[in-house]
Amino acid sequence: MTTDERPATPPAQPTRSLPHPVRALTAHALRGFTRSPGSAFFTLIFPLAFLSIVSAVVGNEMTGAGVPVAQFLVAPFAVFGVAEATFVVLATDTAGLRERGVLMRLRGTPGPVWTVLAARVAAMAVVSAAATALLTGVGAGFYGVHLVWRKTPALLLTLAVGIGCFSALGLALVALTRTALIAQTLTQGLLIPLAFISDVFIVGADLPAWLDRIGSALPLRHFARAMAQTFDPAGGYGFRPADLLMMAAWGLLGAVVALRRFGWMPRGSRSADVATAPVRTGPAPAAPELRPVRTGRRTAPALLLGQIRYALTSQWRDPLAVFFAVIFPVLLLGLFPTVFGAGPVHGLTAAQYLLPGLTAYAIAVAGYVNMPEDVAQARGSGVLKRLLGTPLALRWYVAGRIFAVLVVSVLSTVLLCAVAVLFLDVRIDVARWPALAVGLVLGVSCFACLGLAAVALLRSATSLVAVTLGTLLPLSFVSDVFMVGDVPPPGWLAAVGNLFPLKHLAAALLAATSPAGPGTGIATGHLAVVAAWTVAGLLVVRLRGLHRD
Repeated sequence: MTTDERPATPPAQPTRSLPHPVRALTAHALRGFTRSPGSAFFTLIFPLAFLSIVSAVVGNEMTGAGVPVAQFLVAPFAVFGVAEATFVVLATDTAGLRERGVLMRLRGTPGPVWTVLAARVAAMAVVSAAATALLTGVGAGFYGVHLVWRKTPALLLTLAVGIGCFSALGLALVALTRTALIAQTLTQGLLIPLAFISDVFIVGADLPAWLDRIGSALPLRHFARAMAQTFDPAGGYGFRPADLLMMAAWGLLGAVVALRRFGWMPRGSRSADVATAPVRTGPAPAAPELRPVRTGRRTAPALLLGQIRYALTSQWRDPLAVFFAVIFPVLLLGLFPTVFGAGPVHGLTAAQYLLPGLTAYAIAVAGYVNMPEDVAQARGSGVLKRLLGTPLALRWYVAGRIFAVLVVSVLSTVLLCAVAVLFLDVRIDVARWPALAVGLVLGVSCFACLGLAAVALLRSATSLVAVTLGTLLPLSFVSDVFMVGDVPPPGWLAAVGNLFPLKHLAAALLAATSPAGPGTGIATGHLAVVAAWTVAGLLVVRLRGLHRD
């Protein structure tokens, strides 16, 4: 065959370059973050709302340094957003990927193993930068905050060290825990209380020596102080080497723990237990004894008790819900007087004044945040629709959830009152216990109905949590729940608080627990407002229904 007769070589096909694994997985993690309203709320929206509320309450007056008060508020709230992203969200999402077996499957792909975790860290670094930029931009545009340009290198270095430190600690916590729910509970349960003693939520507080030592030993305070220095217009270039070294040391410790203990296999799940269970080679076990099945129509009390037990079992298996509804208010009751001082507040001791507000907050969390999330998830999985074809009426399902909220709220109230009376010298008049019971029952009814109304109005369980928490937390700062002191909020903030039931429930419980003054302690006017909101919630539920997707 001559050269001319040989077949021509087909032209080479152009090859498309595949994206780098880290870049592709980072983009995937960012898309997942944008589809998680709860994570976006705590990382981006909550620090921004906190900046607005605190600036409105304390006033954005000019300081002696010639800058407004908000100049010194951007840094600590940015620190909270960064820690929320790199410590809480990173740990929760990574533990969730491991629990669902995603990490195990990704480990079996041709890509390097380290790219999976590197992409998660990179995504949270992008979110942290966005949170800092958002706070700085809003502060500059609306509150007169100035970026100190000569300290920009220090700002970038501090941000990078903080991201690395808390990312390493988040992965270390994933390595030490079994499930995503435990990881989320531990990270939130550590970060939020520490923010009160680490110059994040309260800057320059006169803490007791033991609390001050705890804050100084942990990295959050060092991160907050290093970031605050970069926004301070005073001289210098904004570097704090001691704080940066402390964060680097904690980051190194977290990295060592993560490298030595991190596992890719699911832990604590049924699939993992089945996969690792030994193969039985002996004779088959004896068949279990069959129990007789009760027949006949169950009575209404039996149906209600069964749903209450089911709802309470679901609650106790969610440690994050138990923490925020039961444990967190007790922590705040012990922490606030210690941080702010036990001086008089509106003629009462700090603990006496805080007790009713935190009781109202515990009721609102149980009825307005936790219970609606369970109902929305049941609706999303089709449980509510399937109930329509069973003998169990939907009203008994809902009644069981509301009574479970009442049980949790009674537990929170008893625990708060016990701690207040035994350790904080709070006095509660026995003659006013009926008024406390009335306020408790009406508060549970109100916030449970409002929570069910939110379920009826919103279609997604993930967006529901962002809405309920996104309204409850800001209202807590203008409803005499979280704010301590004799300085009243501005008139427009007080008017906002008066519109909603949280402030009125706190006021009704204050009348029931206050040792001073005559009467039974029943605040009729405040309870009437709470009852009106209860009726409004019931009307929404009646008109919209709960089982509609």
